[in-house]
Amino acid sequence: LGAGCFVALSVDIATASRLVRSLAQYSFVLKDGSERYRLGPAIAVLERTGNATQGIAAVVQPTLDRLAADTGETASFFVRQGDLRLCIAVAFGNQAVSHLLKVGDTLLTERGASGRVIREFAAGRPFGDADLVQTSMGERDPELAAVACPVFDSRNKLLGALSLSGTCTRFSSPEHLLRLQRAVAAAATEIERLFVKPS
Repeated sequence: LGAGCFVALSVDIATASRLVRSLAQYSFVLKDGSERYRLGPAIAVLERTGNATQGIAAVVQPTLDRLAADTGETASFFVRQGDLRLCIAVAFGNQAVSHLLKVGDTLLTERGASGRVIREFAAGRPFGDADLVQTSMGERDPELAAVACPVFDSRNKLLGALSLSGTCTRFSSPEHLLRLQRAVAAAATEIERLFVKPS
């Protein structure tokens, strides 16, 4: 983005710089090696509709809010962004120690429960009774654990990965882990119903 953009928009340099810094903070723009800005990965939050309030993030957010409140853990939704996974929505539980994420965060897909979901279900919903829920304990960070489940659209294409994450200490409890696995699977089904097109 050059100065010409700011002139065309009738925005002074100081205001434009402040706006660009805000966009960069949330990964909507990134600075490249030439000190120029380009669109960042969080722009995917706006994709599919062009209106964030009608996009995937807006649809899944109420379910994430309830899931975080019910389980106490961090609930998040990731979509594929090239070779990465991009967080487009997040809600926090009530645990004193929790997994901190923000919209626009990008993570590798090689490790972690939601990364595995993005990789393994990229081709869409599998046939048969495949176990959809993925669990990771200390894969990406020694203290971090997560469960994740794919969410598919009405054509059985992968929309993204719904995840609950927290500490390995809490997730090491078999009862708590089973509760989280069931909760994330039920929530994924709930979200899928929201994307079914009326006949």
